[in-house]
Amino acid sequence: MGAEQIQASILAARDRRAARGPLPDACRLLNGPADGAPPGLTLDRYDRWLVMTARAAVPAAEVTAWSAAAFEALGAEGLVLKTLETRAVDSSSRVLFGEVPGERVPVREADATLLCALDDGVQTGLFLDHRETRIRARDFAAGVEVLNLFSYTCAFSVHAALAGATRITSVDVSRRALDWGRDNMTASGLDPDRHRWFADDVVRHVGRGAPKAYGLVVLDPPVFGRAKGRTFSLVADLPALLDGAIRKLVDGGVLVFSTHHQALEDAALVGAAQGAAARDGRRVVVVERMGLPWDHPVEAASLGRAETDRGDYLKTLVLRVEGK
Repeated sequence: MGAEQIQASILAARDRRAARGPLPDACRLLNGPADGAPPGLTLDRYDRWLVMTARAAVPAAEVTAWSAAAFEALGAEGLVLKTLETRAVDSSSRVLFGEVPGERVPVREADATLLCALDDGVQTGLFLDHRETRIRARDFAAGVEVLNLFSYTCAFSVHAALAGATRITSVDVSRRALDWGRDNMTASGLDPDRHRWFADDVVRHVGRGAPKAYGLVVLDPPVFGRAKGRTFSLVADLPALLDGAIRKLVDGGVLVFSTHHQALEDAALVGAAQGAAARDGRRVVVVERMGLPWDHPVEAASLGRAETDRGDYLKTLVLRVEGK
């Protein structure tokens, strides 16, 4: 595919999204084969800058051609290339075209202001595939206490506070991520000192403290993790994690549970939640099933398949916990 054809594909993908209305400050403009790009290649917008992510399998010539075309066609101030290798330690991030701020870039998401680091490792501090989940979670946050588990940079916490939550407790093993979350609160005009921040092992944290303390629990665990002297595995730790999360919810409270795990299907996740609720003498009701947002299209053949970021990989369940 020549440079003009690549530019045409990029502009067509951008225009399909823009047909819905003004684009969010932070959104995906190109999502692999569903937008005519090579498998494993994505392009995200962060205000006036672009971030292209390429998995190791994408040929270097393709990365060069698509990144150059994107920078020229979209008139960005800079483009960062993030290369994801099989071993995370080998992954990299570098400015490929133009200039990119060294400080974190503020982006608007509804009435939230979230700070993104465009060239500080392979993550920017904001998961774009959770944008609609964050907005949906606000519907359950007003007037209740919220527990945000594996909170990362606390975008869910910011949205919950803006929606009128009485207090948010954010728990993540990374103190740096929590400090970033406090900065996100401040950037959004909120007082982080009104809320609670715990640099803690999440599984251990939910096993402690008073039950039935929260009206909303957000649970977005990694598939694997290593910190504080132990290894986290979603499959192995899921029963304890759900036991703790459901135990923390008041009757009528809502659990928003998301996972990228390839092997965990909806039925297995609901069954695990039902088991946790039964052990607590309660039951769960499925309120909603969510997936990837509209700017992350996938090929029809990939529906129901989870191939990293090239298929239908994101599962989110909104569950209500009720007393029997």
